[in-house]
Amino acid sequence: MKILWCITGAGQFLPDVCEFIENSKLKITVAFSKAGLEVSQMYGVFSRIKKNSVDTILEETQGASFPVIGRLPKNEYDFVVVAPCTANTTAKIAYGIADSLVSNIVAQALKTRIPVYILPTDAEKMQKTRIPINIDIEKCRNCVPCKAMEKCPNSAFFVSDRVWLRQSLRHVSERLKPLSHIRVNLLKCNACRRCIEFCNYKAITFGKEITVHSRKIDMDNVRRINRVKGIRVIKNLRDLFSRDE
Repeated sequence: MKILWCITGAGQFLPDVCEFIENSKLKITVAFSKAGLEVSQMYGVFSRIKKNSVDTILEETQGASFPVIGRLPKNEYDFVVVAPCTANTTAKIAYGIADSLVSNIVAQALKTRIPVYILPTDAEKMQKTRIPINIDIEKCRNCVPCKAMEKCPNSAFFVSDRVWLRQSLRHVSERLKPLSHIRVNLLKCNACRRCIEFCNYKAITFGKEITVHSRKIDMDNVRRINRVKGIRVIKNLRDLFSRDE
């Protein structure tokens, strides 16, 4: 069974998607949106997914016409998966907009009667997710020099002067003063996590769990695409696995 798997720019479900592709015996071609590629690199899963897929398609190489969608009318794939599917892509699919790689793939799949399975990030009102490399500004001591910054192989760390500390300030007037602080440019980070071991104050973490609250409009769009003939919305990858493998 051959799958065209689309990854959009969300960290939610992304580690699970990577694990699924690594362990699957299916022939999976993975298409990355521009944001999907960036986020996959932030979470350190891009190389793993690429290694375990039959082929990888990058939106940035597809120009404005996305010629790769011509594979769909030729029945090169048995079904299409979009996981994770961001609120942005969900909204486009809900209203028939096809101006990106992934939204074009879904539109063409529906035209050629290829089943589409979508795992949206905003199906539930509240959910847990994990974020990539993060610096806790309340734990960070702004060490000079910063060992994590010095050891980063990608020069992802930088100093920002637009951060205000909350707890350590005694006077209200001081809260108006911007303080320099160490930040991470996630577009340069590949989640090697070497920085974590060099911070003596445990200010740097990877995979910190946070709670997100979906907007009503995004949840409404999930319900809209679930009513589209040819699309099945799934809540987790187990639903896909149990039905199709």
